[in-house]
Amino acid sequence: MVGAIHEDARRGFTLVELLVVIAMVGVLAGLLIPVISKAKGRARLTQCINNQKQLLLTWNLYTDDNNGILAPNGHGVPDPSITRSSRPTYTQKFWVAGDSHFYYPARTNANFLTDPEYALFSPYLPTAPIYKCPEDKGVVTESGGTKVPHIRSYSMNAYVGWAVDPRELSQSYRIFAKASDLSALSAADIFVFQDVHPDNVCLPAFMVNMPDGAMEGFYHYPSSQHNQRGLIAFADGHTETRRWRDPRTMPRATGNILAHWDPSPGNEDLTWLRERTTRPVGDAINGR
Repeated sequence: MVGAIHEDARRGFTLVELLVVIAMVGVLAGLLIPVISKAKGRARLTQCINNQKQLLLTWNLYTDDNNGILAPNGHGVPDPSITRSSRPTYTQKFWVAGDSHFYYPARTNANFLTDPEYALFSPYLPTAPIYKCPEDKGVVTESGGTKVPHIRSYSMNAYVGWAVDPRELSQSYRIFAKASDLSALSAADIFVFQDVHPDNVCLPAFMVNMPDGAMEGFYHYPSSQHNQRGLIAFADGHTETRRWRDPRTMPRATGNILAHWDPSPGNEDLTWLRERTTRPVGDAINGR
C-alpha cells in the first residue's frame, strides 16, 4: 500500500491534465491582455494630457512675459542669408519652428524645438519629448527612403497668434493676437493645441477650413490615435478628449503624407472643430 502511494506521487501530471492547465492559462491570458492593453492606453492618454498642459503653461508664461502678446504662430524656413554662430536663423520665429511636410529638419531635429535660435518656447520648455504624443508612431521618409520618427505631434490653432500673411486664413474670422482678444470672448471655447494625425503633422499651426467658401473638408486632421479620440487643449487651461463620430475624420495612419484637400462635406467633427477655432469678425464680443 505504501509503495503504491509512493508510485502515485512520482507519477506527476498526465498529458491530459497538462493540456487542461495550458488551456486555462491561455484563457486567463486572453482575458487579461485586453485589460492590460486598455490600462496602457489610459496611461498614454494621461501622458498626452500632461504634455498639452505643459504646452498651455508655457504658452501662458510666454504671454505674461510679453505684455499679453500671444506666442507667434505660423510657418517658415530659415533665411540662409542671416547667420549667427554659422547657423541659419529665422526672419520670423514662432513658438516652434516648422514649415511644410517637405522641410524635414524641423520634423526630425529636436533642436527646432529646444534651441532658442529657432523656437520661442525653448527657454521655458527645453524638453523635446513633451512635444510628442506617446501614441504617435509616425515617421518622416527622407530622401533615399530613410524613415525617421518625427519629433512633434501637437500644433497650435492657426487663429491663435497667427504672425504671417493673414490672407492665408479666412478674412471673415478673427485672428487672436493678444490675451485680451481671448478674454473678451469665452476662452473655454477656443482651442490652443491640438493632437494631430501622425500623417498630417507639418506646420506649427493647425489649420482649419472655416465655412466661408473654403473647401468643405479638413486641412489638418486631428489625431484619433487614442482609441478613436482626439485630445484638445483650450485657452482657459482645460483639456478635452473628443470621440470622433465620422469615419472620414479618422483615416488610418500609414506613414504616407495625408493630403490637405480631401473633401468631407457634412462632417459633424469638422463642424465641432470650427466652433472651437475662432469667431466671425462681426460677432458681438460677449462669449458665444
